Amino acid sequence: ALSILFLALAAGAIIYVVAELLGVAKRFKSPELVMWGLLIGFLLGYATDLIVTFAGA
Repeated sequence: ALSILFLALAAGAIIYVVAELLGVAKRFKSPELVMWGLLIGFLLGYATDLIVTFAGA
């Protein structure tokens, strides 16, 4: 039950950061750059998870 709380907290943090980045993209008129940054960030996160999983941790 405690893990669900932490996962919900992490999801909320990700949503908050994405919303803030979209606001920055709108202000600087460069949404494409922000979208590439988000894509690279998520891919790096998944890659890190795969590395940790395959390492047996």
